[in-house]
Amino acid sequence: MPEIGYSTKLLGVLGENISYTLSPAIHNYVFQALKIDAVYLAFDVKSEKFDETIKGLINLAYGFNVTIPYKERVMPYLSGLSEEAMRVGAVNTVKEGFGYNTDYLAIKDLVGKAIESPKVCTVFGAGGAARAVVMALVDLGCEVYIVNRTPKKAEELALWVVEKGGRAKVAQSCPDRQDLVANTTPNPDFVPDACVKGKVALEMVYKPLRTSLIARAEASGMKTVNGLQVLVRQALEADRIWFGKSLSDEEVLNYLSARKLVR
Repeated sequence: MPEIGYSTKLLGVLGENISYTLSPAIHNYVFQALKIDAVYLAFDVKSEKFDETIKGLINLAYGFNVTIPYKERVMPYLSGLSEEAMRVGAVNTVKEGFGYNTDYLAIKDLVGKAIESPKVCTVFGAGGAARAVVMALVDLGCEVYIVNRTPKKAEELALWVVEKGGRAKVAQSCPDRQDLVANTTPNPDFVPDACVKGKVALEMVYKPLRTSLIARAEASGMKTVNGLQVLVRQALEADRIWFGKSLSDEEVLNYLSARKLVR
């Protein structure tokens, strides 16, 4: 890593209980490879300290990422929002006080390259990770079926999508025919075998790399988009926002594999 000096830019990821994060490894590797004078740290902040921390971070840092549980809470502190951040109602990337959502950008691009014009998609989960997934799928043309253990949360998410002009409904399980199945919960086994069907499986969990959903989808001959692909792509989209350049997905995935940071 280049020597840190007066002109070194400060970046990082803001969240709570984020000791698992791969973001510093990804971004610092990119900065080093592209000779960008910047350093990327993890800011693990408790909820009661968020309000005082975020004001200082916006003024001090060149840019930063936002992860759970602060993607919505950060929004009132920002000077403006990109189109996709407004559409998703959440922010995961900030530059000079302006908010973006690279989760949405990553998912929409990766899924769009895996399948052309998906019509029916089933999303398991209705928590924070589901918002960007559902809206990206809606904007790709999907009617989205939302399956969640807590029906009320699924109903709230479906209503929010409809208010945004999309098509979504709450379901007990997947429909008979679907183009894509997505898991946005921490537990890939929540997706039953009967719903691992269609053309593409999207997984948001990246540890382990080959989850049970990915394994079952591959066994069924489906294309897959795994959680690490999404993580890396959203990180590289953030680098492009901050510095106008980044590495390829493949370069970063190879680095993480060589360092044995993912298995």
